[in-house]
Amino acid sequence: MAQLIEELRRFAYQNGMAAEQTDIFTRQVQERAGKMDTKDDPKLKLYRAAAKQLAQFPDLQNDGSLIGFQEDRESHLALQSLPVNKRMAVVLHLVNGLEISFASRALQLEEQEMLGYIDSAKSELAKTLAIEDQQELTKRLEFLDKSIKRVKLPDREAPIEESPAADELQKEQAPKVKKPAIWLVAASIALLAGVVGASFFFDSFRLPSASEASEGQLTQEMADEMEQQYEEKRENAKQRLGAEEKQFAEFTFVANADQEKDELFSRSELQQHKDDAELFTQQMEELIWMIETPKGMGESLANSGHMPIDEMDRFMELYLMKTNELQDFAENILKDNEEQLPAASEHYGEPQLLIEDIPDASAELEQLLAAWPEYGLRFRLTDPDRMHLLTKDIEQLQQLPQFQTHPFAGMYLPLVMFHPYFDEQGWLVEPNHLIGAFDAMLYLLIDEPTDSALKTEIEVMYEQIFWQITKGSDSEIYEEGTVKPEIRKLWKTLSSYDPLAAILLPVIDEMEDSGWQQSDSLDRLEYGDSLEMLKLEQQGELSSTLPNGDFPLESELVDLADFDYDRVKELYARFKQSYDMDLLAGVQPLDVYFLYFYANQEKDPETMYHLLADSKLKPSLEQYRADWEPIPELTENTLWVEIQQEMMQRIYKKVMIQPAVAYEEQDIGFRRSNPLQPALVTEQDHIWLVQYEQQEFSQAPDPELQKQGMEAYKALANQEKLPKNTSPLVVTYALLHAIEQEDAAVANALLVPGTEGQKIEFWRNFAGSHQVAGFDNLRSVSFTATDLNIENEVDASLEILYEIEGASEWYEHLNMKKTLDGWRFELFPSY
Repeated sequence: MAQLIEELRRFAYQNGMAAEQTDIFTRQVQERAGKMDTKDDPKLKLYRAAAKQLAQFPDLQNDGSLIGFQEDRESHLALQSLPVNKRMAVVLHLVNGLEISFASRALQLEEQEMLGYIDSAKSELAKTLAIEDQQELTKRLEFLDKSIKRVKLPDREAPIEESPAADELQKEQAPKVKKPAIWLVAASIALLAGVVGASFFFDSFRLPSASEASEGQLTQEMADEMEQQYEEKRENAKQRLGAEEKQFAEFTFVANADQEKDELFSRSELQQHKDDAELFTQQMEELIWMIETPKGMGESLANSGHMPIDEMDRFMELYLMKTNELQDFAENILKDNEEQLPAASEHYGEPQLLIEDIPDASAELEQLLAAWPEYGLRFRLTDPDRMHLLTKDIEQLQQLPQFQTHPFAGMYLPLVMFHPYFDEQGWLVEPNHLIGAFDAMLYLLIDEPTDSALKTEIEVMYEQIFWQITKGSDSEIYEEGTVKPEIRKLWKTLSSYDPLAAILLPVIDEMEDSGWQQSDSLDRLEYGDSLEMLKLEQQGELSSTLPNGDFPLESELVDLADFDYDRVKELYARFKQSYDMDLLAGVQPLDVYFLYFYANQEKDPETMYHLLADSKLKPSLEQYRADWEPIPELTENTLWVEIQQEMMQRIYKKVMIQPAVAYEEQDIGFRRSNPLQPALVTEQDHIWLVQYEQQEFSQAPDPELQKQGMEAYKALANQEKLPKNTSPLVVTYALLHAIEQEDAAVANALLVPGTEGQKIEFWRNFAGSHQVAGFDNLRSVSFTATDLNIENEVDASLEILYEIEGASEWYEHLNMKKTLDGWRFELFPSY
């Protein structure tokens, strides 16, 4: 009853009543319901009384200030623009999710009339909120429901400052004889008992006994045993949470489970399942999941075997709904006791022990911490001012074999672990954490093939987070009127995904033109636009709206056994005459790839140069000619080459594709083969070019390179500077000589400027733990640098191959950076 009264308070608030008047309202609703001479169930009776009460005050308005998110407040205010009957119809059915049959009876309307109200209200709301898609409107109202559930109304026992509207409400509805609230509760229970008793009296159906039943039938003994099992699980869950019955029954997951239990063991359901005991048992298993604590849910799977994906999805759906509610419940307790929470404690990892640091803990806080393992939660511990905030603990589930074999659980669970990613005060995670979250969400929403109910939750999460990173709190996005660097990088990174690029690319262009201060496209962005782009992507209609997104790529696999470049010889002859890029417009990327290698076969570095995309690393034509050496002949080293539509990838404004290549030599090293597998990129006019990469490779032993490295080492030891164009391989050999000579000064001189110098013990440990020692076991060194990334910045990596004991191999990976003095090494903390 207490939970139902709280629902009615929120119902009044949703319909425009001031928050401080809702307590008076519910007391008057109870009194009004007590006077009704109907046989309706208590819930319907109270809602009908509430609707009648509200109907007398159609002009009630509130500002929705208790609602956390701006877009949800806008939805709330839009609702208040509706006539009161339409408003209540939408709130009951579309926002609060009550069945149309219940809502129409509460408003004393025929169902057809109720549906007419709903349709009319939806049209008016869509116009008010400027939403064209009815599905988007439905989502918008679902978001509002979530916000309303988080609204904290004033305590019911607090003194109420009555307004004229409240006075009027009391005068008009003051009963001649007031009945105590407890009488109303008792009357409601008696009414409900009468209904149940009557149903039972007329119910002559009975399941067969074990001796009467045939194979596969549900027996009375089985049903009795399972009903008893539910009661035992319910009592056990209550005790594990350390809750009294009143508090336990107020949880929505408990109320839902109790309702489901009553329906499952009703006459109609038992009769329906009398010949299918297995199906009834499966539904009973789900019922147990519903009533268990989160920890108990995990334990219920510990000894069970393989589960179908749809059952696992349902388990996760129930688990997340439950932990969402318990997270809100626990956070409210922690918030109320925030001053008692220590700023730092070694016990936050084991909250049951945290009580040792809180000698004067309140009873509710002590109860929460004592039962902590059952809640499936963890402290965030990221902000000392918000120690009451929690995340979901998914470790228990991740360890279960069912989740380890589920193809998508590893993506769903981490997404919800940190949800919500923000609150009214700002971000709860670092913005760069959202890159992985968007990657997982988009895969699940677009490519994950199962029809999981969890996708609805992910879709809501996707839209809310995208709105927050673009039009959320100014303090989180801007600093002194300019978009923060970390948000700029986040936007550019996310533009690699087509549904986000469709919105972000024009925003970024306009922001860059204004010094990252203003964008008309961002100003015009509306809530729901991100879902519209997502829908177009799901339907395969988005790419045509993007730069180079409508390129008609042809997937193709070409066998190179007898390949002779005939398909590109004519194009090669025409392109070589003028190097006119327009000749390449619309040419398939695989043909540009073959054109590049045909020029290599013809020993034509100038044509190869003009087929290379612009790059910070790309040398002048004269330098390229001077340094040019033929790369391995494609047809002599590979079996086949393939390009597929699925290989295309957007990198900010560029679209990239990298051919798949099968090599003649099975043991050919990746870096040695890389010249045969360059990326192809297009940025405008459907012109594909070969991405330039600076590559150097040395197969050990290489006496000449070792000699050059020693000379470079000696120069540095004599405090001389190396030429700025010193090869990165020479720089690498100089580092190896310095480590071999235990010369920390030279080793430190080869680090990126600003890096703290390391002592000789560090370099000894580095050599020992990373196999970097001497030259006897060195097998190869390869270097690659590219600026194909969202910032067009140079990324360089070095790979050193060592042979270690037992003919095994060790690959040492290092990052390099081009500085004013030439190539130098970046040092990472893991070293």
